Amino acid sequence: MRPGRNGSGKRDSGKMVGAYQGEAKDAQGPVLTWLDLAPDGRILFAEAMAQQVVGPAVRDSGIFVVEPESAFFAALARAADGTCPAPSVLRPEDHQSGSVMQVNILPLGHRRIRVVLFVQPRAASETAVAGPQLTAREQDVLELLAGGLRRDRIAWTLGISLPTVDLHARNLRRKLSALTTSEAVACAVRIGLLGIS
Repeated sequence: MRPGRNGSGKRDSGKMVGAYQGEAKDAQGPVLTWLDLAPDGRILFAEAMAQQVVGPAVRDSGIFVVEPESAFFAALARAADGTCPAPSVLRPEDHQSGSVMQVNILPLGHRRIRVVLFVQPRAASETAVAGPQLTAREQDVLELLAGGLRRDRIAWTLGISLPTVDLHARNLRRKLSALTTSEAVACAVRIGLLGIS
């Protein structure tokens, strides 16, 4: 039998994913988070955990900088180059009390740069405690979404209208800095808003 296939000849990816997830839980490697920047370092969008790591600069659409500044802005310029954008890797000297171990700077699109932060696990768990505050109804909707219920079933279960479910889902996406509802659920699990491990 070839690796990665079960007896029927179909790919058996579920077992492999589970094995990797188990290894990731036991490992003490860095936690990844990300934010999108303009070429001048202005924050365009940040994931929920990045908001906690970076701090008030995210909420004020501030400038994100990693020391040494000259190397950081040179890397941003390389990533924003219109003819031949290039990724960069930086190891910051001191940023946010040393919680950021590595910064990957990746070209994402026209005048948009994705910055991936490798955060120490201890710092990530400290920021997870200070997650966004959800209303009781948002928490109910989040738990039902995590349970796999469709929007119409959530509306029926909670006795609310479908547009109200959509409103709560939209608020969850905004509070968790997620683009999709599935991403919001995954983010909620990661930062400990759901009792799922």
